[in-house]
Amino acid sequence: MAIEVFTPEQTLLVQSVICYLYTDPGLGKSSIAHTANKPVIFDFDKGQHRVAPELRRGTIVRIDTWLDLENLKDSFYDNYQTIVADTVGAMLDAIKDQLLKNPDNRQRDQTLTLKAQGLAGNKFMTLVRKWQSLGKDVVFIAHAIEEEAGKEKLKVYRPDLAGKNRNLLYRMADVMGYLHSATDENGDTIRTILFNPTPTHHAKNSGRLGAVMTTSSGAEICTGQVPVPELSSSPTFLADLLKQAKEHINTLTPVQAAEIKAQADLSNFKQSCTEANHAGDLNQLTESLDREHKYALPMWHAIQLRAREMNCTFDQEKKKWKNPPEFKGISNEQRDELQAFIDECGLDVKSVCEHLGIDALTQIEAAKLTAVKQDIETLAKTGMTA
Repeated sequence: MAIEVFTPEQTLLVQSVICYLYTDPGLGKSSIAHTANKPVIFDFDKGQHRVAPELRRGTIVRIDTWLDLENLKDSFYDNYQTIVADTVGAMLDAIKDQLLKNPDNRQRDQTLTLKAQGLAGNKFMTLVRKWQSLGKDVVFIAHAIEEEAGKEKLKVYRPDLAGKNRNLLYRMADVMGYLHSATDENGDTIRTILFNPTPTHHAKNSGRLGAVMTTSSGAEICTGQVPVPELSSSPTFLADLLKQAKEHINTLTPVQAAEIKAQADLSNFKQSCTEANHAGDLNQLTESLDREHKYALPMWHAIQLRAREMNCTFDQEKKKWKNPPEFKGISNEQRDELQAFIDECGLDVKSVCEHLGIDALTQIEAAKLTAVKQDIETLAKTGMTA
């Protein structure tokens, strides 16, 4: 067969797409999987029995160990077009459980060594690439969790996976949606998949899924919102979504598709940085950072920005972020002495606090009390306040 060569300006048709769907409990994520095109559902969570019999249209394979899946021959997939991992969190756990059986892969606390963690990631990627090479669509299903994140303490919905794995799955996915429910004016439950990212949930929409609206200026905006119909009357719901995503991606040149994906990666990474709450989050983000990514430098800057906001420092020797030392403020006795000192200087507490940029004297670190007194003394002599 002759070799086909595609220039960056030519459309390179994709045969398969990766969809990442995470949901609140009880919204029928496993049922939706059965509306894919010729699906085989790997039931890692052992929850497929809850799908109503009339909605089961795919083949269900219960996975007890990772080897059950890893040893499947390519010919097993011949009769299927869509491969579903339900859930991807349990799938990753199955890999780790398999590796933990080898004592060489365990640390003293019975967790995986760093080397074994890398091996787990490689095993996962190898299998997913195999599915793609077979021309299969891949659907990852995950549970959603709600967390308070970032300095604004926003409630954010995101997949229930550790930061490193969460970012890995995001980069792999062509489309990623958050399935949630709301109640309409009639009291009926409306299920919607949100494919456009917002500050309150993670998503990705390279497939341009959802209704397209035209603004007053004539610009087209994709809402990214896809209502979930009654599945008994829409047996090809997920198949149609993946087909639509694939058709849109196939209208793009490789250069366009790569740039859209890179921009989405950057946006998600920045969002994950703003949601970091402690040094552990920063370390997971640093570990997941792809140094070869087009926007690796802006991603690193986003980590550094959030670290400065949290007063975290980077240990160059260990290559790890560290939380700031625990704040130790002045005691009540020291506060009273400082108030007397401020009076002696002819100043008032309010002016001093404004000068120091604090709301109360108790926000002064005990270790800095002497330096603060010197600052107040200088302030009194110059007669200048902020």
